[in-house]
Amino acid sequence: MRNKYWLSLLFAGIGWGIWVAYPFLLEPDVIYYTDESGSDQSTYQRIKKSGVLRVATQLNGVGCFYKRGKLRGLECEILKSYAEEMGLHLEVVYENDLNELFYALINRRVDLVAADLTPTLERAQFVAFSAPIMQTREVIIQRQDNRVNNLSELKHKTVSVRKGSVYEDKLNALSTVIEVFPQLLPARLSTLEIIKGVADGEWSYTIADEHIAQSPNAQYPSLASPIVFGQPRDIAFALNLHSEALAASINQWLESSRSQSIIAAYQSKQIDLRSKDNKTISPWDHYFQKYSEPPFNWLWLAAQAYTESAFKADAHSPAGAKGVMQLMRETATDMQVLNVFDPEENIEGGVKYNLWLYQHYWKDLPPEEALAFTFASYNAGIGHVLDAQRIARHNGGNPYKWFGSVENYIVRLEQQQIHTKPYVKYGYCRGSETRDYVQRIFNRYMHYKKAMNSHPEGL
Repeated sequence: MRNKYWLSLLFAGIGWGIWVAYPFLLEPDVIYYTDESGSDQSTYQRIKKSGVLRVATQLNGVGCFYKRGKLRGLECEILKSYAEEMGLHLEVVYENDLNELFYALINRRVDLVAADLTPTLERAQFVAFSAPIMQTREVIIQRQDNRVNNLSELKHKTVSVRKGSVYEDKLNALSTVIEVFPQLLPARLSTLEIIKGVADGEWSYTIADEHIAQSPNAQYPSLASPIVFGQPRDIAFALNLHSEALAASINQWLESSRSQSIIAAYQSKQIDLRSKDNKTISPWDHYFQKYSEPPFNWLWLAAQAYTESAFKADAHSPAGAKGVMQLMRETATDMQVLNVFDPEENIEGGVKYNLWLYQHYWKDLPPEEALAFTFASYNAGIGHVLDAQRIARHNGGNPYKWFGSVENYIVRLEQQQIHTKPYVKYGYCRGSETRDYVQRIFNRYMHYKKAMNSHPEGL
């Protein structure tokens, strides 16, 4: 009996040990997510340690989707690139319902949600958002056979949107002004399904985001050009409220030149899909055209304005820059701009400042270099650019060549041992920001030029 007793204890002890050690011995690759709201740094370190970034998405043919077995879409392209840079494996978790996506994020089953999301005050109560990936606007989707030319012609017509979507609020606001007849469709329908329904004649009109309407998955021969009516709004990733470190890492990546080139390439493809009767870049194209002067044709101005403010007339920067062209108070005064939030005045002032910099400092350089140095001076201030030229000269670089030369030396002004040199007159400068700023303008200009199929003088 005594032997049986000790034998029972032995087996019980072995069983308890297996039960405790099972997750570690038999499931070494499992990542455990909890509801703990402890140190965010531990969450971020856990992602880095595991080597896995878990992303929840709807795979709905817009921000993330599979095509020929590969992840496509702007959001997934950005995240794939981010994961590669950080040495992480990107693991995609599919959820059809938006509420399930948020639930998975709140309960830390995933690290991030990529679902073409617009930050709202309501959503910000339970999730955090990254810096904007891009901006979009609402458009009216319509067919060729029932095409309207403006919003007023929608009076007494039925517009159909998905129940519970952000478009429902837009439709309700529109109906109070134009007397359209709202029709709410089942929440299970995706935006792309509803667009196809309009193309097939199932519904007459619907509302969609402009970038969705311009995506390859939303193109049908029966559709007419959409009508833009919404104000620009942000699209961003969603993160857990306690993911400050991860959010900071993602936001830094979104500002990188590599990420910006992915976004610019995507937007170029979107613009190329616009029909010939709808070739617009922004709500302010007519002002860019009105005030453009050589060597700054209107596409250069549009590219610069987007880089400055994403065309937001009410934009503010932490440094105090305001409006479409992000004019500082002193610059606005010098350029005789009375109302910095008036798009026309602001754009005219930005153009005048460009021309002043160009004519006083850079007009004798080759055209491409003159433009690059002017944009750099607009962003960093003329003094820092002149300092960067001095550093280039002291290090055997070409002080009159921006790309591959001065753009790399202006970055050195972030280093104390450089910006304290006796030949540096204006001190510290966030040179990496200026380098990326110029590159983003040039990239966007080339995409705009291609999209508009234009052949302006000069570049």
